[in-house]
Amino acid sequence: MAVDIERQEASIVIVGSLNPMIFNPDWFIRHELLPQVVMGGAEVEIIHRDITKFTMGWLNIEVLPNRFLARTNDASYFLPLRDLVVSVFLILNETPASQLGMNRTFEFSLPDEKSWHKLGDVLAPKEIWHKVLPERVGLSSLKVKSPRNDDLPGDINVTVGPSPIKGIKNGVRFNINNHIELEKDLSIQSVLGKWEFSMEEAEKISQTIIEEALA
Repeated sequence: MAVDIERQEASIVIVGSLNPMIFNPDWFIRHELLPQVVMGGAEVEIIHRDITKFTMGWLNIEVLPNRFLARTNDASYFLPLRDLVVSVFLILNETPASQLGMNRTFEFSLPDEKSWHKLGDVLAPKEIWHKVLPERVGLSSLKVKSPRNDDLPGDINVTVGPSPIKGIKNGVRFNINNHIELEKDLSIQSVLGKWEFSMEEAEKISQTIIEEALA
């Protein structure tokens, strides 16, 4: 059963030792990472030694002393997002980094309320809970974890639950996190070489789980 993707987002998270203040719009312009015309429309929320956070067009940036996050909800910019992060950390090639996450989030709209309940019942059977809880039990969040099946150290984390976005009828959210440990000889750039495969696998996982549950 094919279901509609109402909204999606891709993000890259890097855990390491960072200086949030350098990640300001002027820095991106100076290093020609984004055109000045785009940066001119940047909406800066905060630039501080403890956090930098701003939005510009398709891109959202949030940097803490131990975490870099770049994300977009425009699928046509998934590859530019990857390329931007690769370029950032080629410039900052001495930045200590220990973990990297390639993430994709989907908001699906199921055909009807019956399908919506069925998905939750298949993924999290309710019979055992009905023995101890008085009201109808519903799935609010389910997380599963699997070792990776490639040569990268890490795992795949899948989180499923109702979509929190108003206006998406019978909505379900899937978040797929490809988690990688950046060991000694493993660079950010080499890991992000698997970005397209990661994005494709995330959609395959989400669609397959829905199709199998509703079959």
